[in-house]
Amino acid sequence: MKKQVSGVASHLRDIILGGQDGIVNVLGLVLGVASATNDPKIVIIAGLASTFAESISMGAVAYTSSEAEADFYKSQKRKKLFSNSPLNSAIVVLLASFIGSVIPIIPFFLVPVKTAMVAALISCSVVLFITGAFKARLTVGTWWRSGLQMTLIGIISAIAGYLIGHFLGILL
Repeated sequence: MKKQVSGVASHLRDIILGGQDGIVNVLGLVLGVASATNDPKIVIIAGLASTFAESISMGAVAYTSSEAEADFYKSQKRKKLFSNSPLNSAIVVLLASFIGSVIPIIPFFLVPVKTAMVAALISCSVVLFITGAFKARLTVGTWWRSGLQMTLIGIISAIAGYLIGHFLGILL
């Protein structure tokens, strides 16, 4: 059990980076598209297209940024232990982003668009809170404060996507 927790802790940055990015971006996108179109098929297509593009992109960005960080430290001739190789980082971010991206789409398969919007917002809020609380348990800080912070940051960002979609739906 202890080895599993330390393995998760060593990838915590990548898990949060990919997972939170996936949830927030896709939630904002599906809420925006849903408010503009009210068509579940379009919401699902947009959400899934975003999920795959986002996950691949996030994995690639994690790889190149981790590699750049490693190269920088090597060039400075400092000794630094990297528990995450660029490839490991890319895989963890890609998977976390994919999982996070799927969460806001699931309700649109199950219920009407308006209900799915609320369900997506609630389910993503719960996942963000749990992720923030878990982060605090592995690092430092108060679990509820960390959970609330991650939830608020994510939901405010997602609401921005909703508002943009809503106004574009009115304008177009």
